[in-house]
Amino acid sequence: MQQRWSFLLMSLVASSMLFVSCKKEYSPDETLPISYSPSVIVGSNNQVLYAVKPTSGEKNWEIGLPCPIVASPVVYNGSVYVASSNADTIYKINSRTGQITKKITYSGGGAGVKATPITDGNLLYVAAMNGTLYVIDTGTYNTKWTFSASGPLESSPTIHNGKLYFASTAGTVYCLDKTSGVATPPAIWSLSIPGASFVSSPAVAEPYLYIGSITDSNMYCIYLEVPNTTTTGIMRWSYKTKGAIRSSPAAYAGTCIFGCNDFRVYCLDTAIDIPMGITTPELRWVDSMHSEVVSSPFAYNQVVYVGCKDYRVYALRIINGGVKWSFSSNGVITSSPVAYNGMVYIGSYDKYLYGLDTARGTLKWKANINGQIECSPVVDDLSKITGYNSQVSGMTN
Repeated sequence: MQQRWSFLLMSLVASSMLFVSCKKEYSPDETLPISYSPSVIVGSNNQVLYAVKPTSGEKNWEIGLPCPIVASPVVYNGSVYVASSNADTIYKINSRTGQITKKITYSGGGAGVKATPITDGNLLYVAAMNGTLYVIDTGTYNTKWTFSASGPLESSPTIHNGKLYFASTAGTVYCLDKTSGVATPPAIWSLSIPGASFVSSPAVAEPYLYIGSITDSNMYCIYLEVPNTTTTGIMRWSYKTKGAIRSSPAAYAGTCIFGCNDFRVYCLDTAIDIPMGITTPELRWVDSMHSEVVSSPFAYNQVVYVGCKDYRVYALRIINGGVKWSFSSNGVITSSPVAYNGMVYIGSYDKYLYGLDTARGTLKWKANINGQIECSPVVDDLSKITGYNSQVSGMTN
């Protein structure tokens, strides 16, 4: 027995020596690289920001913030920016790791945000509920300049050809020079519309700007520049609906597409040359839904994706508005969709973020976010300076 134990002990020693001799010693320069995954990033009213894999819905990271997340996040240059809904704070978060890298304070207080910030170059444009537009340098975190509007700002600004367009709940549409270095720059033009109030984001497609009103139920078309004149910011036409327009319009392929509280999705033909005396555009198609459409449509490969308070997300053919497919969640949908790389992503009040196939609406995955989702997701594919945001974020096609 003693000989047997001696043999076993010698075998263990030999094995240990073999293991040690085979072990590779890594120098600091040979550290294995960290691999990061693309993310679909979304927040909810449970005060948590989530990042999941676009192909599977598996969690990349999550981080808690001291506020419900109402405004959609925006990605720029490897960071995701999230605006506080109840304080004058922007959280800068590493989009790969989910770690807060900076808390940016931009006012003296009382400047909560409902609108999604937007970036261009090294500047972050923040429309706040106190009626002030803040322009923040993403490198120094200093406020470069501000602009005071006629009322609270609930919709995201839109950038086009070096100009910044946004609107107030008091019914005024503004155009500013986004490169202005003046502390309080004047507007290039502004247009006040009696009876109007704006919470949707403007969409721009030359030569027009489109924006909907919640009070008078009109979709407005405004000239960026009146042809053969020096006049700008002049009304071209308005289109009357039967409900408040909270949905941000999508300007796509000669059309203006938007949802409405009258249970409809509208597609107006803007490519037809309307005679100057005509003040109503041609309706290309209209689809009736089963509830209010607050979600902003997203146009992608000749299909329009939009959510509805009837718990469904719809894929509509842009040519005639025909329903290509619909998918039912278990809660109200006010979030706006984002389509990317053959998938459409949208959140629901049932506390799930959905990843659907764009071709048939097949459910690929759903991720439990543990909170009702009002804001819209953004896709960070790690390859672009900016991410892929929804139409509600002031993006135009």
